Amino acid sequence: MRVWLVIFMCLIIVTPAHAFTFGDGSGEKTRTILDYIEDYVDVPDGALDWKMFGRTEEEKVKTTTEDGYDLQYSRPVFQPEMEALDGMDVTIKGYIFPLEGTDKQKLFLFGPFPLSCPYQYHVGPALVIEVHAEDHPVKFDYDPVTLTGRLELVHDDPDYSVFYRLRDAKEK
Repeated sequence: MRVWLVIFMCLIIVTPAHAFTFGDGSGEKTRTILDYIEDYVDVPDGALDWKMFGRTEEEKVKTTTEDGYDLQYSRPVFQPEMEALDGMDVTIKGYIFPLEGTDKQKLFLFGPFPLSCPYQYHVGPALVIEVHAEDHPVKFDYDPVTLTGRLELVHDDPDYSVFYRLRDAKEK
């Protein structure tokens, strides 16, 4: 009986250790969020690729407000290829994340993935553009839309952690 008890105890101890060992896996490359963009939106001729936006690094900032409250936000570290586009007219295709309760949107968020939650766009700030379309409101659609406008790089936005704005935007 003791022999069986010892064997049973050894199995209990050894089995979980084996469960945590790593194998070679399937051999496939691990995909990042940037690899999934092409599954949702293509890059029209002459348009920017979302992967360029995704290469912007995110720097975490911890500071204190004038009132003495702790403040944490994200600040971008732009790549030279992105810096060269600051103030330029650009075209990009993506999905609307509405901020207004109307069919035609004047101010909205824009990204490479469709909506999955009505309250939060589930990607980091490097993949979100704040769009200003006051003169040419854009009709909300669940399908991707192509926009043109003047790209503004936002180097520091403690209030919303916005990295980019598309000014004078309109649907192409």
